[in-house]
Amino acid sequence: MSAIGNDIYVLCEARTDDFRPATYELLAAARGLTAAAGAETVAPGSDVPEGGGVTALVAGSDAALAGKLEGLAHRVVAITAPELTPFLADPWVEALGAVIAGGAPRAVLFGESGRTRELLPRLAARLGGWGLSNCVDLKRADGDAGALEVSRPVYGGKAYVANLVPADVLLLAAFRPHSFDANAAPGGLATVVEDVAAAVAASRVELLERAEGGPRKVDLTEAAVVVAGGRGMKGPENFGLLEDLAAALEGAVGYSRALVDAGLADHAFQVGKSGKTVSPTLYIAAGVSGAIHHVMGMDTAKVVVAINTDPSAPIFEYADYGVVGDAVQVLPALTERVRAVAK
Repeated sequence: MSAIGNDIYVLCEARTDDFRPATYELLAAARGLTAAAGAETVAPGSDVPEGGGVTALVAGSDAALAGKLEGLAHRVVAITAPELTPFLADPWVEALGAVIAGGAPRAVLFGESGRTRELLPRLAARLGGWGLSNCVDLKRADGDAGALEVSRPVYGGKAYVANLVPADVLLLAAFRPHSFDANAAPGGLATVVEDVAAAVAASRVELLERAEGGPRKVDLTEAAVVVAGGRGMKGPENFGLLEDLAAALEGAVGYSRALVDAGLADHAFQVGKSGKTVSPTLYIAAGVSGAIHHVMGMDTAKVVVAINTDPSAPIFEYADYGVVGDAVQVLPALTERVRAVAK
């Protein structure tokens, strides 16, 4: 892929009957970027602005929800082929790679997910672009026309690095949920829907069985509030205290690696380097010591509340608010207070 244009592409990922919240956040970020580049100007006879437009990519079974993106992008490309459902990386890389190469965008934005971790590195290699994951911010670089600046946490969130992507390099970047405000840039765009029947080869991998997890009220990686429990919760008999507070705050429950390694909690709900990465507005660490591998999974939380009996626990270094006390005793009082305020 040699030519680089001005368009910003967003790979939109759905779940059940709607797109993930991260999709709407990324579309808003893309609208903001193209507006800053003069996207309000539309060339004669064209539906896409001269300064670059926003293109939403939907593939496989997700294409059935393309109508939900009306007004949020200048163009929606719905890619269909029998080989794209259910999801397997090979045909998706082939189909997306062809569409992206044909459109020559400036950047392709992804939400962090298991699917993204399979697709992004392969697409970056195929298209000769820069692939970056675990990103938290994106903007146009000052003083360098066409360049983009992508921010990512490093050293367990102790510092952030700004990656400068030159104007002649395709950027493929995956962003943590809650990196952008879904309402930051206005919608109301005139949207053109383009249907693409992809011609792709069958996957080299054969899907033998798919196991679906149980229903969740709030997805851990996308929750605005996460209540995480650590060794200080003492045992499964107290995990209901985490659930009660999370329910009162309309959030999700996570666990530290110590509880998962001990076989007391499911790995699917582990927060940390070897588990899930979360970026909630509020993160409550109950009985979590704050080991670096845990912090690396929640270091971009906006507000952190730590509850621990040890006043020297590392988690207090990352906390905005701290309570020195037994989480098993503090949580019920906190839940009661939250419910009283919510009435």
